[in-house]
Amino acid sequence: MIIYKQGKDSFEPQKSAYSTPDTTTKLSASETKILQYLIDNNGEIISRDKLLEIGWPDKVVVPNSLNVAIANLRKAFKTKHEIIITIKGAGFTIAKNTFIQHQIQPEIVSDSDHITTSQNTTASLNKEESVTTSLDNNDEQETDITANQPLSKIAKIGCGISMIALLTWIGLWTSSWQTPPCVSVNNQQICGNIELLNLNELPKNLPAKGTVYIDSAGKLYEKN
Repeated sequence: MIIYKQGKDSFEPQKSAYSTPDTTTKLSASETKILQYLIDNNGEIISRDKLLEIGWPDKVVVPNSLNVAIANLRKAFKTKHEIIITIKGAGFTIAKNTFIQHQIQPEIVSDSDHITTSQNTTASLNKEESVTTSLDNNDEQETDITANQPLSKIAKIGCGISMIALLTWIGLWTSSWQTPPCVSVNNQQICGNIELLNLNELPKNLPAKGTVYIDSAGKLYEKN
């Protein structure tokens, strides 16, 4: 953005405003264009026709419109000495170096504030989410700790004994219903503790039919 400085005064074409230490005057579009053209061509005499063309492009206006615009600009200057100098019969001019041009960056303070505010808002939201998550995690951890509290030694021992007793009973109950292993000897089926069977000691009077069982002492007996 371009600003023209004249002492403590400033002219801002983008805002169509001329500012003194005491006040700011809003300029019309035509007044703004005329003043900027005179400043950009300072030291040169600009004809009335040229200023009419600059101030009102593609428009037909009465010559007095320029006089009114110049008068309004001089009021905005609020100074005793002439800034816009009238050259009789030729036009108008502004002396060299009356205004100093300054190139400044566009106003970005509001954008920075907006970004900062947005970042602060995001950080605040993240902080709230973090606190909420932390609280939730703490609740979950407390729940897990409560749920996973170790059993007392007595409870563990009692539980272990109960499990052993239960498994033993199940094993006995299952074995009582389990079909004993069998082996066929000379078309004779012998079941039970067959690991104790001695074929050389088999009695000769084994029944031809039925099943022969061998007990834990190695003795055979018939069971129809």
